Amino acid sequence: MERSVVDETLGLQPDAQPANTEEMARKWAAQFTTGWESRHVHYGVDETGPGGAYVNEAAVQVGGFDFSVWNGLGLGNDFLEWDFTAAYEIAVGPVFVIPGYNFRYFPARSETGGESQAHEEHGEEEEQHEEEAEPHSGHAHNTHGNELFVSFGTTAVPYVIPSANFIWDLNNNPGGFLELRLDGDIPAYKDVVNLQPYALLGLNFGYNTSDYYGWNNFQFGGQVTCRICKWLSVFAGVNYSVALEALQQTGQENVAWANVGLNFAY
Repeated sequence: MERSVVDETLGLQPDAQPANTEEMARKWAAQFTTGWESRHVHYGVDETGPGGAYVNEAAVQVGGFDFSVWNGLGLGNDFLEWDFTAAYEIAVGPVFVIPGYNFRYFPARSETGGESQAHEEHGEEEEQHEEEAEPHSGHAHNTHGNELFVSFGTTAVPYVIPSANFIWDLNNNPGGFLELRLDGDIPAYKDVVNLQPYALLGLNFGYNTSDYYGWNNFQFGGQVTCRICKWLSVFAGVNYSVALEALQQTGQENVAWANVGLNFAY
């Protein structure tokens, strides 16, 4: 499952397990996740093509603070990204608010998929029109991005967490993105096997394109997580994103992908 920086701070990772007494008493926690995605999809945009990516994330939670580093390395493509995230969770009963900051870094940024092929065909023409194209491609041409985000949600509904996540990109074609989502966590076999279905609706406010503000994508999918022992889990999932008006105007089509991985948590 594609996990945005907001999702990661919510603690909705596929390896989520009920906290025991010892974990509740401890004021800090750490985890490391590693895995493979058949495609890396960011807010409905396929950033790797069918080659997919190898992804890693290390996170530390201290009190209400969450610090994480995420890395994606393309397989059969030149996708490479680093994300550095800091967030703080404020909880009032079953309601939570999580403001935070994310720094995205692309050491060798280049387009993938159909967009990449189009630029290769134009060659030098791309340089001549780069300034004209940049406003319509958002952060695709830049090597870094500074993002502020805030998430609202509630844990009052059994097995389901509804949330609203808003992201504002300060650097690249400044604009926002709103994500309305439902995340489930259903125990299938004691605390060993869990099912995590999800669905989300994304709305573009200048983040992916400045040509259209509104419907971006509808995405759904699910994962199965199996807890091997107290500190190790394995997971696998399938996902599908339906491109709506904003993505259709950029040439992005519907996309399906799968993911598998391991999670080490303490």
